[in-house]
Amino acid sequence: MAPLSKFLLCFGACAAVTLSAQSLQLKRADRFTVVNSYGRSVTKLRGNVKLASAEGVFTCDSADWFRGENRFFAYSNVRFAGRSGTSVRALSLEYLNGESYFSGGVTVRDGEQTLQTPSLRYRMSERRGSFSQRANVTTADGSLSCRRGDFADGTYRFVGDVQWMGTRERLHTELMEYQADRRSANLPQGGSLVAEGDSVIFGAGTLVLHGRRSLAFSKGVRGWGCTRQFESEAWAHWPDEERSTWTGAAYLMDWERDSTELWADQLRTTADSVTARGHAAVRMPSWSGRADEWLGHRRDSLYRLAGDPVIWSGSYQILAQTFFLSQTGPGDSLWAEQGVHLGTQADSSGRCDQMAAEQLRARIRNRRMDLMDLETNAQALFFPDSSMSSTMKSARIQLTFLPDGALDEVRFFPSPNGGVVRAGEPSYLPGYRDRWGERPSSTEAMSGLK
Repeated sequence: MAPLSKFLLCFGACAAVTLSAQSLQLKRADRFTVVNSYGRSVTKLRGNVKLASAEGVFTCDSADWFRGENRFFAYSNVRFAGRSGTSVRALSLEYLNGESYFSGGVTVRDGEQTLQTPSLRYRMSERRGSFSQRANVTTADGSLSCRRGDFADGTYRFVGDVQWMGTRERLHTELMEYQADRRSANLPQGGSLVAEGDSVIFGAGTLVLHGRRSLAFSKGVRGWGCTRQFESEAWAHWPDEERSTWTGAAYLMDWERDSTELWADQLRTTADSVTARGHAAVRMPSWSGRADEWLGHRRDSLYRLAGDPVIWSGSYQILAQTFFLSQTGPGDSLWAEQGVHLGTQADSSGRCDQMAAEQLRARIRNRRMDLMDLETNAQALFFPDSSMSSTMKSARIQLTFLPDGALDEVRFFPSPNGGVVRAGEPSYLPGYRDRWGERPSSTEAMSGLK
């Protein structure tokens, strides 16, 4: 009797010739039997079965091969090794003309990614698969679960109750499109994220999970954590750089260091800085302000307001070309340069007690004004009663305040010149503008969280 191996070689050669139009070829089996069942020829393969196609190699413990239909059923320890590198494991398989249905503990390996699901349909030539039962996926950047999904040539689409756990983030969404080669994801339906102590809700987003990692969310973003809250139209965050940008109706409330509220068209924070541009407004417990641009140095609590700025502290409104503030001492320090105008409302008729100068230095203690110095070409305008006004000029004017923030004393250096006249209509010193209506609302409730 001829050895079985020689017989198999002969059979394989015959199969290659007679079935050249078919995609499957038998490479190995411990034994086989050809039978007819219901008018169909079935080759029953048993033991160490190996079948090859143009797309890859199948192995299993046993198989029923319908050669004329280019179809087979594989059972137990089913393996598929694709020529593109994708591999599949399962308990059973039905194959027909290049399309496979794997079932029972299916595992798909694609590079560094592994997908596990009860069943999988897979189109070999297109590397296209779909699954309709819950799956667990492990990637180089994290792991996730979902209800169903599909993939094609390295692009994965996870659908329904997608739960993703990354290195430092947890995400929930209804649709996630993942690019395995780029290690990035698209989130077209939005969702929620927990990252670095913040919880975030968003309408859409993208994730870059390798190299320069980033999170970018849009279509309305709201976030909150133990030390801050924020909202904007869009938010981008670079975790490894400790950098964030909020764009479009941006708002940030941060009480970690300085109990700060910020509003702007765009906000940007880094480990050391805070920047607000475009209709910027800021409020702290001791003062608030508006400007086209607000810059803050977080490490030493230094701030700069420029571009039509205004500051309010207590009952005073201060106008100038540029402001600088510091919170490094026992209180806050404030400097104003060029075109300084200081005002406080005198009465309900709209008149305003005012002072003007080229420079201003002020100190705020316990969230109340403590001292103000106006220097260089200082002027003052007061309304002592409803019918009189008083104007004075001097080199320097100093205001001191009581602990409750009420004005204690006004000093003029050197002696002022001026006089008291009858005031028919309110008058103003250079630089006056009524901007009281722009003052941000109080943050007393927020500042108590610091």
